This record gives sequence, C-alpha cells and structure tokens, in this order.
Amino acid sequence: MPTRVKVVLRKGDKEIATSALLNTGFTSDQLDVLLPKKLAEVIGLWPPPEGSRIESLDTAGGEVMAYTIPNALRLTVDAGDRRSKEVTCNVVVSLHEKEVLLSDAVIEELGIHIISPRKGIWRFKDDVKDRKSVECEEWR
Repeated sequence: MPTRVKVVLRKGDKEIATSALLNTGFTSDQLDVLLPKKLAEVIGLWPPPEGSRIESLDTAGGEVMAYTIPNALRLTVDAGDRRSKEVTCNVVVSLHEKEVLLSDAVIEELGIHIISPRKGIWRFKDDVKDRKSVECEEWR
C-alpha cells in the first residue's frame, strides 16, 4: 500500500479534506502539490486564475503540460490526534492524475518521515508514533 496522509487544503474561505500520496518521485525545489483538475475546480483553481503559467513537466509517463499556480493554497496534514504546521503551496493542476500528490519538498517541510513505504507506515519527525496510510480518494 502506498503511503497516503489526510490533508486539509484551504483557499480563501474554502476548505477540503482529502487523501494525498506521499510521492518522493515528485521532486521539486519549491513547495508544490499536484491537484487533479476536478479538485482544482471544486476549490476554485480551475479554470486557471490570472498569474498561472503553463509548463512542461517530466513524468514517469513522459512529458506533459500542466498549469502551475504560485502560492495558491494552504495545506496541513490532519493525523486525527494532531496536525502538522500549515504551509503555503504552489499548485500544479493535472488533467491526467486522479489523486493529490505531495512533492518531496512538501513532505520534508511538513516533517513527515516515511517508515515503511510498502506497508504505508509514516510518522511526524518529532513523534515516535507510527501512523497508517489513509485510503485513496480519487477525484474524477
């Protein structure tokens, strides 16, 4: 089971809780989170707002075009008994992906350590409590 966490996404007065895949293969120097187009619509980031840019991204499936929206939302991890700090993220809107993906930079900034990627076990870096992956929520 891949490792997923429950995240709370905030844009203005809109708030959405959903699962997010911890994707260390999604490498970035900035705090980037990938949202499926359907979720971007629900939270108010599709169609792309002014200030967004279209970029070519290298993916495991080849090169794809995607919109990037700088500093588009705030994100925190909700582990049930505690929450991570809140970070402001750039949003990459995907026309192909069906779930939220957190980049390596976001994972690190939130203080998440993946303990067992195959079993879906993780913890906060300042905690000793092992936590189980949440179920995948797809946005179609």
